[in-house]
Amino acid sequence: MAVDAGPPGGRRPSDHVRVGLIATKLVPPRLPRGSVGRPQLLARLRTGRRRVLTLVSAPAGFGKTTMLAEWVTTDSGTPFAWVALDRGDAEPVRLWTHVIAALAQSEPEVGNRSLVALRTDPDRITDAVLPVLFDELSEADTSVVLILDDYHLAETIELNAQVEAFLRYRPVRVQVVVATRADPALGVARLRASGELVEVRADSLRFDVSELSRFFEGLGVTGLTDADETRLAERTGGWPAPLRLAALLIPNRDRDAFIDSFTGATRQVVDYLARDVLDLLEPATREFLLQVSVLGRMNGPLCDAVLDTSGSGAVLADLERSNLFVSVDAAGEWYRQHQLFAEALHLELARTRPEHVPMLHGRAADWFAGIGELETATEHAIAARDVRLASHLIASQMVLLASIGRFATVRRWLSTLSWPEAELDPELAVVRATAAYMDNNIEQALRHLALARTGTPDLVDAAGLRVGLRADLLEGLLGVTDVGRAEAAARRAAREETPPPYGGAALAGLGQALYFQGRIDEAVQTLRQAVTLIPDANPIILAVGVGNLGLAESAAATPTSHADSMLDRVFALLTSIGADRTPAGLTVQLALGERDRRAGDLRAAAARFQRTIGLLEAASGSAWLANAHLLLAAVTRELGDPVTSLTALDRADVILDRLPDPGDLPARSRRLRALLTTPLGHASEFGEQLSDRETAVLRLAAEGLTQRQVAEQLFISYNTVKSHLKASYRKLGATSRAEAVTRFGALERGDTPGEPARHSPG
Repeated sequence: MAVDAGPPGGRRPSDHVRVGLIATKLVPPRLPRGSVGRPQLLARLRTGRRRVLTLVSAPAGFGKTTMLAEWVTTDSGTPFAWVALDRGDAEPVRLWTHVIAALAQSEPEVGNRSLVALRTDPDRITDAVLPVLFDELSEADTSVVLILDDYHLAETIELNAQVEAFLRYRPVRVQVVVATRADPALGVARLRASGELVEVRADSLRFDVSELSRFFEGLGVTGLTDADETRLAERTGGWPAPLRLAALLIPNRDRDAFIDSFTGATRQVVDYLARDVLDLLEPATREFLLQVSVLGRMNGPLCDAVLDTSGSGAVLADLERSNLFVSVDAAGEWYRQHQLFAEALHLELARTRPEHVPMLHGRAADWFAGIGELETATEHAIAARDVRLASHLIASQMVLLASIGRFATVRRWLSTLSWPEAELDPELAVVRATAAYMDNNIEQALRHLALARTGTPDLVDAAGLRVGLRADLLEGLLGVTDVGRAEAAARRAAREETPPPYGGAALAGLGQALYFQGRIDEAVQTLRQAVTLIPDANPIILAVGVGNLGLAESAAATPTSHADSMLDRVFALLTSIGADRTPAGLTVQLALGERDRRAGDLRAAAARFQRTIGLLEAASGSAWLANAHLLLAAVTRELGDPVTSLTALDRADVILDRLPDPGDLPARSRRLRALLTTPLGHASEFGEQLSDRETAVLRLAAEGLTQRQVAEQLFISYNTVKSHLKASYRKLGATSRAEAVTRFGALERGDTPGEPARHSPG
């Protein structure tokens, strides 16, 4: 997906801007031969410089893009940021990546921070990304025009809301132009009423008689009388697309009959395109245009590959010079067919030779994959209904797209791969399982894994791994509804010889299973080994290892934690790619909560556990959610809040009762419940029980907190803390804080000699 250059004459995008960028989307087309200068329309466009929105709205074929390209060409002193939208831009991260890249060509500061924000908070574009972009744009004072062409192709409710926010809060020097076939839901009526809208519509774009005359002259059509031109203008309503068609078709003789039969009605224009235009072409040219109609954009080498021929570059140049509904970008490299023409040709191809369509798309997919433009390759592979190739391409891009906050693209591809063969494909099922894991939908992920195991286990995937091994790796990481099966899968994966990241992934899954089974010391040892094998380039797998290591070390009360120093860095990595709400990210959150608890910040720990539970509850129940409830129960017990603690235990038990094998979690729940429902113990000499609040105060005192800090933690007054401590001294027979803490610790531990005290439900 990397690109080598920006638009001609523009600043080369820096590396941080170029990731995931399709450069041709940022280049306006070259003006076609015969284009008519429209100075009055350009003057109207310029009046939008201080308005909220400039809207160019007209049906297909009215010359919207041509007019805007003329503006870019003639106003050489004005910086323009051009983005040609397509259906893939309905995914907001993809669109805003290209908008930022387009602006960065003339705005040096744009992209330095906004792209980081986009990848960190892909779901918060309006409130987290756009403000950063506005700050970058505010660092310059020259005008810039942002053109969003073909907006109708990507328009969604979500995207409209984001663009509206951009319009409302952008620096005034940024003019926004939206070109579309239908009015977008951007508050057009409100902007018109307030005088903040500049409009160019179909009536303005129609050629009048004088423009029509210059148009035909530019196309080399001579000999038309004023009456001929007037009749053509009436027949077409001044609509540029059929007029261009008329210029191509008009005979040298009997022009009256041709003009009488010519109409600008959409259906008839398409009929002309599909029938009369093609019939007039040389057979070789006709065949060329039909077959390349599967391509949205094309160049010589691509057409050579798709048609299995040579010399396509010269053919494209001739077609563009002949004005045969083919235009070229400003660099003279990439060509496009006029949309109406391409649609008609594609319909004709599908009607006459439907078997050729998937073959041509397949060749296009191979070519784009060969130059590293994998997104476009994937679109063609799906159109070719090539499940194997599409699966390989999607699998090879998952890590990169996730790393720039664009996993929604993978989800869109998977939803498009909806025919029976694709839905039942074992290799693709592994990809679907990964996507479900990212969404914290464990039940669905396990169903996909079950399907993956029905295929040939030795089939090699895009990363060079056996599909059976990939399934084992995934089940080891996400199989937390059946911990025994997860352990078995992880052990199978760990026995295979694989590169370190995959060996580390297997050990991370194994360590997680051991932690859930209560085999804490084994878990610590396994997870410490795992994290040494997983690089930062695999942040999600690294997070599984580090998060579970933090939990296991807290459960084992190890004197030195290896995880504590890594948790913040790993969580920052996840946040930077928008993966902080995946199961891996939430595991790290739980480990951070345990670190807070061990540091004596019980309120922070409880708050972190509660936030994590809220996110985990949005998906199906799993051992992760049950464990989060147990951790919350433990810390709220320490805070002297038995009601919240018992509620958390009840919720954990409901989940655990449904899981086929939840490991040691039910036993942990029973141990916690026993602590809550059984008196802590008695002062051996005095026989008086400590209250819950007295217990909570003593625990915090044992952590070294001052009386005022204890009061803040428990939301009680300083005097109440003093009263609880005084009562505790009496019940424990202590005369000082240190003595009370020592006696309380002996009562609460109840440890077998030589066994370390557990500091969490683990």
